[in-house]
Amino acid sequence: MKTNLMHRAVITAVTLTALMIQGCGGSNSGPTPSTGTAPTSTTRNHVAQHLSAYGQELAGMTFTPFGPAAQAPAARISSGPYYSSTLGLWVQLSVSATTFTETFYQDKAETEPAGNATYTLDIETKTLSGKISITKGPYAGLTGAYSQTLTSNGTDGNYSFTLPSGATVTCNFQVTIGSNGAPSGTSTQTVTLTNGYSIKSTVIYNSNRSFKITATDSNGYQGALNFASDLSGTGTISGPDPGLPATIVWNSVGTGQVTFANGLVVPFTNWQLPTV
Repeated sequence: MKTNLMHRAVITAVTLTALMIQGCGGSNSGPTPSTGTAPTSTTRNHVAQHLSAYGQELAGMTFTPFGPAAQAPAARISSGPYYSSTLGLWVQLSVSATTFTETFYQDKAETEPAGNATYTLDIETKTLSGKISITKGPYAGLTGAYSQTLTSNGTDGNYSFTLPSGATVTCNFQVTIGSNGAPSGTSTQTVTLTNGYSIKSTVIYNSNRSFKITATDSNGYQGALNFASDLSGTGTISGPDPGLPATIVWNSVGTGQVTFANGLVVPFTNWQLPTV
């Protein structure tokens, strides 16, 4: 059983690729209702920071066996490279003894290198660890480190990486593998931007790949977001500024809208709410 778990954990981990979600700004807000408590520009900008951090947290989650971008090993391993739509790169997996390498390319012909991720398995400690570096493509400049260790019923692990923007993402996670092979578990994450803003989150994952994020940030905001297995969902953001609490709804690619306390609706794309 331990051998099977380790094999599954190793294959899952080495076939996960780094993801950073950087969205473009959404469209302008609609008409402001004449009644209710309206959000100020400070409120909207703080909500924008809060939402953007969720996109970066989702990036970090893809390093875990229950991450939203995780796929069955068979979907990642083939005789040739596979295309990662999240990275915008082609990925070739190779295995040599206890070393696993993902090499990134900008083209399917593998003539334009774009970085790599290399993991090493320590048989004695049952730990898989490695580093990732992306040098080309939409996420050029992303670097990070990952580690996970086999437990009696799953794996425990951690990761940290730096985004091209200079923001950092750190996480500790615990994974349980059910009798049917489905992973579930919890994680704690911290995203810190270069301007000092930070957000701390707790994530609870279900075996059906739905999950919930609860978070608090350095602006005094609290968020509770419920994700379906396809990453769509609904949630709320509350805080000390006018116009809150606000409700949120989004689709599987992180495009949705925020409805403030006075009914003002502001759309966002890729977790990026327009700032004012």
